Amino acid sequence: MAPLKPSRVQPQADDTVRIIPQTRPRPSGRLWFAAAGLVVLCLIVGAILLWPRPAPLPVVGESTIFHHVGRHFAVFRFADDRQVLVIDCPDLHAQGLMFDRIAALIEKSDAPKDHVISTAAFRAALVAADLTIGTYYYGDDYPARALRKFFRLAQAEHRHLNPQEQRLHEIAAAAGFLKPGAAGAVISIPQAGAGHRVGLRARAVILRHELSHGAYFTIPAYRAFVHHFYTTALTASEQAAFKNFLVRQGYDGDEHGLIVNETLAYLVFTRDKEFFRAEVVGMSDARVAMLRAEFIAMMPDIWLKPLATAPLPGG
Repeated sequence: MAPLKPSRVQPQADDTVRIIPQTRPRPSGRLWFAAAGLVVLCLIVGAILLWPRPAPLPVVGESTIFHHVGRHFAVFRFADDRQVLVIDCPDLHAQGLMFDRIAALIEKSDAPKDHVISTAAFRAALVAADLTIGTYYYGDDYPARALRKFFRLAQAEHRHLNPQEQRLHEIAAAAGFLKPGAAGAVISIPQAGAGHRVGLRARAVILRHELSHGAYFTIPAYRAFVHHFYTTALTASEQAAFKNFLVRQGYDGDEHGLIVNETLAYLVFTRDKEFFRAEVVGMSDARVAMLRAEFIAMMPDIWLKPLATAPLPGG
C-alpha cells in the first residue's frame, strides 16, 4: 500500500497590510573617528584663540627708553629698527646676572669660547680680576647668533641657567631670535639713580653707544661700511692703539669683528670723556674730531646717522 500523504490545506486569504521595518545601517567606525577628530580640532582651535597671548612689546624711540623708570626688567622694540630689542635692567647687578656669562663666552679674553663657564668658575674669575657681577660690563649688545650659541651650548652641557638667563631665553625665543639663521640684536642698559652706580648722563651715553652696536648687527651695509672705514681711514698705529685700549678692558683681541665694532662705537658714538678720551689711544682731540666728521659724512643714510651728532637724551 502506498504511504499516506499529508493532506494539503489551502491557506485562507489575508488582506492585512504589514509594514516591515527597514534595518538601519550602523554608522561606520570611520565616521565616528572623523566626527571625534572634528570635535577635538574645534576644541584646539578654540583654546588657541582664547588662550591669553603676551602683549606685544612697546615700540619706542631713544628718548622714551632713556626716560623709562622701573624696578623690574622692561623690554622694548626700538622704533627705528624693530630687529633691535632693548632690555632696560633694574640695576647693574641684575644686568650682569642676565648677560655676564654671555659676555664671557662671546667677548672676553680670559674666558672659554667653546663652552659656557660654570657659575662657580665665573665667580672665581671675577674675584681674580677684581670685578663684580655688576661691574663686568656697564652695557651689553649681542646679535641673535651669539644668543643661539650661548643657549645651545648651555643646553648641550646641561648647564644651569639662573632666573635672569632663563628670562633672556624667553625674550629671545618670543622674538624669534633662537630660530636658525634669524637676524636681530639685543642690547641692554641699566637704570640710573641712587644705589645704581649709574647717573642719568652715563645712562644716556651707554644707550647711544649700544644703539650703534644694534645697527652694526642688523644692517649689513652699515657693518660693511664700518669695516671699510676702519681699514682705510685709521692708520695701522691707530688701529693698534684702539685694539690695545680694548684689550686692556678685557675684550678678546683675536675677535677682529669685535675690535672693529667697538672701535667705531667709541670713536664716533661715545662722546663723553668719562667713557672715552683721545689720549687713551694716543690721539689728539683734533684727530678724533676729524675722523668722526669723515665717518659721519660717509656713513650710509640710515637711522643711526642723525644720532651721530644729536644731543644725548636728557640734555
